[in-house]
Amino acid sequence: MTATAVLDKATRRAAKVTARLRAAVDRGYGMIERMRTPLPEARPYVAGETRIRRPLASSELLGFVGSLLVLWGASRPTSPFTLNLFTLGQEHRVLPQGMTTWFFGVGPPGNDNIFVGVVAVYAGMLLMMRAWLRLHRLTRLHPGIPLSRFVPVFCCWVLPLLVVAPLFSHDVYSYVAQGEQMSRHVNPYKYGPQVLGVGGNPFASGVDPIWTNVTSPYGPVFLWLAGAIMTVVNHGYLAALVGFRLEALFGTVLLAVFTPRLARSYGLDGSKAFVLVALNPLVLLHLVAGAHNDALMMGFLVAGLAVARERHPIAGIVLCSIGALVKVPAVIGVAYIGWDWLGDDLPQRRRIRSLVTAGLVSLAVMAALSELVGLGWGWVSALSNPDTVRSWMDPATAVGQLAGKIISTVGLGDHTHVLLTVARGLGLLLAAVIAVKLLWNAKGAGSLRALGLTMLAVVLLGPVVQPWYLVWGIVLLAPIAEGRLRSVVVGLSVVASFLGLPGGRALLHEILVTNPFVIALFVAVLVAVAAVPLVPRVRKLYLERGSRVLASRP
Repeated sequence: MTATAVLDKATRRAAKVTARLRAAVDRGYGMIERMRTPLPEARPYVAGETRIRRPLASSELLGFVGSLLVLWGASRPTSPFTLNLFTLGQEHRVLPQGMTTWFFGVGPPGNDNIFVGVVAVYAGMLLMMRAWLRLHRLTRLHPGIPLSRFVPVFCCWVLPLLVVAPLFSHDVYSYVAQGEQMSRHVNPYKYGPQVLGVGGNPFASGVDPIWTNVTSPYGPVFLWLAGAIMTVVNHGYLAALVGFRLEALFGTVLLAVFTPRLARSYGLDGSKAFVLVALNPLVLLHLVAGAHNDALMMGFLVAGLAVARERHPIAGIVLCSIGALVKVPAVIGVAYIGWDWLGDDLPQRRRIRSLVTAGLVSLAVMAALSELVGLGWGWVSALSNPDTVRSWMDPATAVGQLAGKIISTVGLGDHTHVLLTVARGLGLLLAAVIAVKLLWNAKGAGSLRALGLTMLAVVLLGPVVQPWYLVWGIVLLAPIAEGRLRSVVVGLSVVASFLGLPGGRALLHEILVTNPFVIALFVAVLVAVAAVPLVPRVRKLYLERGSRVLASRP
């Protein structure tokens, strides 16, 4: 058989496999569509006539109960979702005497069962998801609901999450250490947090061991803010944690303010965008409760895009540049502002000129702020530091590690590091190609869609994937999310909220030593909370199938 025949045969097989996959996806999507409660004809909101008080209040209460459950469950001494150095596997990270990782919920676990807290947290998250989806459905059914009707919901849902210990991640403890370095005039781009221990400073004790010898990957504006927080709280450890939580809240408030404005600039419903972003459990649970600086980065990015759409492109570029000096992905917003600066109907050559102009303005802003902070451009060299993490959730990393294991298994030696570098490099190259192609064809609302998809490509093809990184693309797609794009936004939000939650090792240990009947009971509770809303929909699908079977009989 010739090489051409082999290639043709492989191509035909690949085409058949692709067709089968598409058919399977379409069948699955069709089943989901049939299980959904049909949305009645949308009726625009009319003040005094449209009745939304009851569904709004019930969703607000349901989400608040879920938020309280998360607070209670994560505050158990055995919770795997927060940093408690008494918990299994953390004995080697002991804080100095008199220091603690939070105001309450930390200490010796005693006889407290770990599954109580785990079930409470998961059940709370599921309730928040249900309430969020109900509110999203309400905004689809009655477009034009005043934004002010959803502000109390945001306040109720977020309040318990401002009180809980930092959730699902220990990054905020690194922020504290880097802020302490800044307040002590120690350059975080030259030294990792371990340098604090040289003088007996205890602030490096809470940092994850993988980051203690790593310089900061964050921009100078964020590090300046971190140093300012440490100075304002007079180097108080717990007060600093609260400060970073409030910084994340501020970023989320920016999202809540500017996301509806961005949606309205495209002629779309601002309240729907508010619900998809500001009330999104992924945003509240990971960005606010986790105190991540991604909230601040995205807040400035969305603010910049909204202001630019309101015919203030220079102000938009400045805001996006500030966001990039928190975390660098926000600089992509500058490119899109420059691309759309002079309108959509111009030839690409003229749009490239405005793109270059926007880049020069952004470069000047970033250079000035970097020098003003006094750190210069040291942050650029630290951008590769997240490569330190090797997670199987990241596709490029998974491919590199799998290839290394296969080659090692067949006896060709350990080349994992080289293969990992190649896989990650190819992933970044592919992301760059996707980004350029999306930008080149972007026009009107398609520009925001292209920007959101570019962010998702950067995350999924980058060197490391964290669940909250998906917020970058979700937030940008939410203002224009319609049809299947809306399903993508909602689906990613739900999956990412539960993806990669910490404490797996502790849970595995408990599963091996706990009574199986106790485990079964807790699993049944979670399944009930998740499945109860699906019962009438499954019943509907079953009855429809039965009717079709009866109709087909002679």
